Amino acid sequence: MEKRGTFTFALLLMVVCSCFSYNPKIIDTLKIHQQIKKFGLDEKIINFKANFFESIVFKNDSVIYYNPDGSLHVFEIHLGDAPEVYKISNSVHSGHNFNRNLFLYKETLYSLGGNGLFNSYTGIIHFDRSLGGWLETKIKNYPFDAKKVINSWKNGDKLMVLLNYFDDLKTNDKVRYSFGEINLKTFEYSEHFEFKDYSPELIYRNGIGDFKGNYIYDSEFYSLHGYFKDDGSCEYRIFDKSTGILKRTSKLDALKRVDGLTYLYIEGSKVYYRDTLGGIASFDVNSGTVIQSVNYPEQYKSKIDNNQQYAGIIFSIIAIIIVVIVKTRKQKINSNGTTQELANIENKFFDIKSTTITKEDLDDLLGISHYSYETIKTKRSSMLNKLNQNGEINIERIRKESDKRFYDYKIS
Repeated sequence: MEKRGTFTFALLLMVVCSCFSYNPKIIDTLKIHQQIKKFGLDEKIINFKANFFESIVFKNDSVIYYNPDGSLHVFEIHLGDAPEVYKISNSVHSGHNFNRNLFLYKETLYSLGGNGLFNSYTGIIHFDRSLGGWLETKIKNYPFDAKKVINSWKNGDKLMVLLNYFDDLKTNDKVRYSFGEINLKTFEYSEHFEFKDYSPELIYRNGIGDFKGNYIYDSEFYSLHGYFKDDGSCEYRIFDKSTGILKRTSKLDALKRVDGLTYLYIEGSKVYYRDTLGGIASFDVNSGTVIQSVNYPEQYKSKIDNNQQYAGIIFSIIAIIIVVIVKTRKQKINSNGTTQELANIENKFFDIKSTTITKEDLDDLLGISHYSYETIKTKRSSMLNKLNQNGEINIERIRKESDKRFYDYKIS
């Protein structure tokens, strides 16, 4: 009975611990902002109230990094009832990386793309903790004439990227786009396909642009995005990183806008909402009615020019036909060569019909005596089968008269 009670207590403890693992610490934005003010930075650059929730990434459930949008400042924030804020960057420059994609990979903070000061940046920079500053990360095979990162998301060890090019075209004309991935292990770009669409000035009208929004919570398989509205409410979307699908559901529509005491986050495939009293409600990311869904990769594919698609199909068919012809021709040549070789060997045996020869003489006539022992055995067996099946001569193995342990070969 005592053992059973101990087991029940241990099981209950595991459940409680499990619940706590899905319960990140409170983000008290008021206390965090008060500490950041002490660093004496320009409030217009920080713009804390407007972009805090879209400018943080989680190192774990109690430590976050805050990189104000459009700046190179980096803060490490330890969450709790009394949050602690540390400025870990020495950077003072700002203004070039608005709307960048901020993400963490193997505990290193990265920033992809961004724009500002009448310019845009398409590369990747990473934060070097020892230097307290940002360094550029070189990307192999990256398009040298890329103009802007239109959309991007991290999926495991890959960073999916939609780029556009510096095409000298008018605003209403179509420009080139490249959709591909950056391998975060090797930092090498692989293009999936190109397409043409309207210029960036009209990109959001087509629905293929950035979807990040004002509130972002990023997990391994999904990200949660909130879009603040003028009336003070918020619309939420779930983004599936593996499929590239952004969904609005009835469950998400029922959620309230987060503030400094309420919080919304994802663990695994569950969305958790914590209210001001600490109560937690949750639901599966796929529950509820799907109200709206956008499949970004498929949407990009649909914009590939039909002529380009047909050209790709025709090229593939031609390549297959060429491979088949080459293989068929090679097999025919090999077959002809084998037939001629067999005829030459048969001619050697016609002259010695009705005789018996040793194994060594046989190997010489077959032209295989220079091979290794095992190879000679294999080739001898194969060639005798072919000669006997051809029917012009017959070679039969018989025991030696002088020593029954060995064999000679009778030609008939």
